[in-house]
Amino acid sequence: MTEPSTKSRFAFEISEEQSSRALKCFPEYGMRKAIMSRILDEVMDMIEKHGQIVCGIILDKETEVRKIVPSLAKAERIVERK
Repeated sequence: MTEPSTKSRFAFEISEEQSSRALKCFPEYGMRKAIMSRILDEVMDMIEKHGQIVCGIILDKETEVRKIVPSLAKAERIVERK
């Protein structure tokens, strides 16, 4: 008898508002999975490269992540030139 295939899952609670918005933005499961997988990979890449400061920046309610990411990308390009 073969064992059933198990797929890794990453589950957490979200608010009703987040759920409603997500279903409107990504009505198909495949699109939700593709988008969230890409975001997760990008965040983990940043944490692996820059450390836990990335978590602090993301969790800081006064910081807008959409403004930090381009700045971080620019800083990475400058460092890579050296």
